Amino acid sequence: MCVHVSASMRELADNRAEKVGLTRFFRNRYVTVEEILETAAVRTGEAAAGRHVLLLQDTSEINFEAKAERKRGLGRVGNGKDVGLFVHPAVAVDAADGSLLGLAGAKIWRRTRVKEDDYQSLPIEEKESYKWLEAPLAARDPLSAASMVTVIADREADIYEVFARLPDERTHVLIRATRDRVLAQKGGRLYSKIAAQKPAGWLSFELTDRPGRTARKVELEVRFCEVTLRRPARGGDPRDPATVTLNFVEVSESNPPPGEEAIVWRILTTHRVSTLEEAAWVVDLYRRRWIVEQVFRTLKSQGLALEDSFLADGEALECLAATALIAACMVMQLVQGRGEAGAMIPASRVFRPDEIAVIEVLVGKREGKTEKQKNKHPKYSIAWAAWCIARLGGWNGYAKERPPGPITFARGLKRFHAIAEGFHLGANDSAKKPP
Repeated sequence: MCVHVSASMRELADNRAEKVGLTRFFRNRYVTVEEILETAAVRTGEAAAGRHVLLLQDTSEINFEAKAERKRGLGRVGNGKDVGLFVHPAVAVDAADGSLLGLAGAKIWRRTRVKEDDYQSLPIEEKESYKWLEAPLAARDPLSAASMVTVIADREADIYEVFARLPDERTHVLIRATRDRVLAQKGGRLYSKIAAQKPAGWLSFELTDRPGRTARKVELEVRFCEVTLRRPARGGDPRDPATVTLNFVEVSESNPPPGEEAIVWRILTTHRVSTLEEAAWVVDLYRRRWIVEQVFRTLKSQGLALEDSFLADGEALECLAATALIAACMVMQLVQGRGEAGAMIPASRVFRPDEIAVIEVLVGKREGKTEKQKNKHPKYSIAWAAWCIARLGGWNGYAKERPPGPITFARGLKRFHAIAEGFHLGANDSAKKPP
């Protein structure tokens, strides 16, 4: 999948025999999602040793409705009509430099049942929302050598059980709040408590664009305080503590562009927040969450095209999805390692020694005559290799241009592996010729 940057059997297989073999592999009862994910997690844990790891979580649907007549054993996706499955990865990222370390865990499932009338009263282990605990709990053992783990998620993970059960002596949580929760203090509410705090200062950074939001430099007012949440009266689990104490950070934009919503982020965390600098650090950690969105882009239409797979069986598609998540993370390691973050990481984390030899030749051919078009990254680092792959994908090499993204690296990897295959075929032919 990494060689072809594809999850399509048509691209993965060179002939019918290989296609049949791949299909049989993913349908084999000894090939399981659990083992695929555990193997990836062990490798990620080795890369995470001694680091402060951000464990980024989110959910994405894999929609196979376009090929529904060829599928069997799937569930329904978000609209309740189309067939597909869901993936919920826990992606490990280095907190210091933002480099992607790999896939640390995931939950993959097919939605085959509707919510029961008493859904709210069910224990969380029987709800889909258990994914927000299940994925990081599965990653706990593989990441045992990390110095610290911070679980980061968006508003859907604003669940009392997440705050009550995940934190321990080396595990923190950092969740964007969506509920105006009841506080332990009588009559108190979360949002009114933060609104009553005096502004601690301002933050400023560049915000990337997305549908409905323009890229811009934002000026955000910062407030923070300690809060003690009360266990929900409805749906609360008596196994959990009656209260949890967290730190609450709010950043808000006072002058958004005309026609756009103001940026307001409310973040609940177990990390200490007693100064403006600590609040800014928490916001910076939350901003790393976009990396998991990039993994999804790479997994689907802008990279591996998982939704184009012709595999028919639901169980086989779950195994394919698990494998594709690993491949998407490997592609994103190049994206994240394209600059300073990848300067200290060896290229061998992604490429074999024979492939690095080809990159060395290609770098020499792709460098321009001016200093601006030179590959200035440390030789044999991820950043050095990423520069080459991005150039093959169409990036012009100028630092002032927009940095290459997943699409550019997907194109570059496909071209690189075609060149590398030809390089080694030529070398083998030369070796066979008589002296």
